Amino acid sequence: MNQQKNYWWEENRLRVFVLVIMLLFALIEVRLLWMQIINRPDFAKAASANRIRTEIIEPIRGRIYDRHGKLIVENRPSYTLYAYPYSVKRNIETLELLSEILELDITELRKRIAVRGWNTFSPAVVMRDVPFDLLAKLEAIRLDIPGIEVHLEAKRSYPYPESVHILGYVGERTSKKSRSGRLGLIGKRGIEKTYEGWLGGEPGIKYNQVDVTGRVTGVLSDPVPIPVKPGWDAILNIDAELQRYAYDLMGNRTGAVVAMDPTNGQVLALLSVPDYDPSIFAGVLPKEIWAKIQSDTTHPLLNRAVQGQYPPGSTYKMVLLAAGWEEGIIENSFRTTCYGTFRIGRRNFNCWNHAGHGSLDWKESLQRSCDVFFYTVGLELGVKVMEKYSRIFGFGSDTHIDLDGELSGITPSIEYMNRKYGVRKWTRGQLANIAIGQGDVLVTPMQLAVYTGAIATGRIQKPRLVEKLHNPTTGDINHTKESSIPLNLPDATRNKIREAMRLVVNEPGGTAYWLRKHDIVIAGKTGTSENPHGEDHGVFVGFAPFDNPLIAVAVIVEHGEHGSTSAAPVACSLMERYIHDLFPGPRQRRVWRVKKDTTKTDSLRTNEIDMKQIGDSTSHDTTR
Repeated sequence: MNQQKNYWWEENRLRVFVLVIMLLFALIEVRLLWMQIINRPDFAKAASANRIRTEIIEPIRGRIYDRHGKLIVENRPSYTLYAYPYSVKRNIETLELLSEILELDITELRKRIAVRGWNTFSPAVVMRDVPFDLLAKLEAIRLDIPGIEVHLEAKRSYPYPESVHILGYVGERTSKKSRSGRLGLIGKRGIEKTYEGWLGGEPGIKYNQVDVTGRVTGVLSDPVPIPVKPGWDAILNIDAELQRYAYDLMGNRTGAVVAMDPTNGQVLALLSVPDYDPSIFAGVLPKEIWAKIQSDTTHPLLNRAVQGQYPPGSTYKMVLLAAGWEEGIIENSFRTTCYGTFRIGRRNFNCWNHAGHGSLDWKESLQRSCDVFFYTVGLELGVKVMEKYSRIFGFGSDTHIDLDGELSGITPSIEYMNRKYGVRKWTRGQLANIAIGQGDVLVTPMQLAVYTGAIATGRIQKPRLVEKLHNPTTGDINHTKESSIPLNLPDATRNKIREAMRLVVNEPGGTAYWLRKHDIVIAGKTGTSENPHGEDHGVFVGFAPFDNPLIAVAVIVEHGEHGSTSAAPVACSLMERYIHDLFPGPRQRRVWRVKKDTTKTDSLRTNEIDMKQIGDSTSHDTTR
């Protein structure tokens, strides 16, 4: 048997050897076929990735103008230092050298570079707005530190910083939002955030050829580069000078101012103070600066105009007048007598005038802001009816202004009271507090301005900060849409409220009579918003001119105590300034009474209010 096997092997070993060789060559040919034909696109792509580096070109953000064409957000040249993580990872000396030159802790430097990981060719922002002395050092040794580049870019600049709560700010894109590799800045708050899709533009792409060290050796025309599309410019309804005037009027006080055109919803001014410097967010924000802003007890980041929630005080009494007339509780012969207090059960609820107002009708009750009159009406109406008319005026819901973070306040309902205090555990005293705008009812300054405008014109307007968007490349214009709904209240009732508000400012005995103007008839209402954490807040709402309203204003001065002495002077001065600007010249006293010239009212200003939740108030009202 062994002899037979040996014989077979000696006879066939050449054939076996040839067969093995042929199989090996066959395997090699199959592998070559697989690599060169079937998998060629994948290998070509990998080879190109080593040779070609895709660079995303960030567009120039759109500029922002006020209604008169003043530039309130612009772009200025700035140098940005980038690092390519994969290249830096292979050259550890680069990290040490950069840390020394930038005077930046190496741990923080690593964190900035590796924001998307180390195994990527997508550049990471190391420093924005590089100072000239650092730029000179980097340029001098750039060839010795592979993996970094310096680009000339645009940085946001804010010539009118008092508009910061309107404009917002920009910040670095997070890695979650940058999966495409896009860098640059993105709107984080305000108009910058709301209109990011317009202001941000569309990035372009170019393809660079790089050598083995990662240095760029040329720009490729194949693949074809994608052109960048710059952002659209935004033209606001804000009047930058009116906004600045509101800021000056508020001085160093805390609070909010909102002014709007009640005929079309254009926001003329929107101020929230204190504020902050938006330019600090336009680069890599150091942790210590962010911690300092967040720990600031004045809450400068809060937009008090749309997020500040305050008891409206006596500015809420127009809701009670409307409800009283419509529900048949108030009529021309209806009067109450104020002795300075109002007895509910075993408690006395005080009027702000402890001496009492005597006998009052409905007009005098608002003119003199008598709490006893409104205690009486509110208890007759009940919480359900007060809620109904509050919502008619827009309280308890967003105004839908084109800003982020708006709050809707609180309009107490039966369900709300049962949930907060327990079924049938809330008292008539709590209803009396609601009736004078204290206790559980909370509103924002923006809501107060819309409410005042609705009383002035009979329509609830959607407030608008942006009037139009303009494409600087194509010239295309996109207008924002005016939107309003009728105030669900008969004109006869609304005009009674208007007349009572006129008496507040223009007739002796009115709580703001000392602020009357000789050439402009202002209608308004003062108020005090109780604050359990300190001095009360001053509130004022008003519109002017009385016969042809062109502006509606709401002002809240935190810790201002009385609206007649803190908030009302700001509001009245602002209205006077705006109307005088619309109709300048010696004929001013006559001209402002004529029908509004819509070609002259393009100018609007808006102010934002920070969020501050005010707790329950006490039963003592000092509202005027």
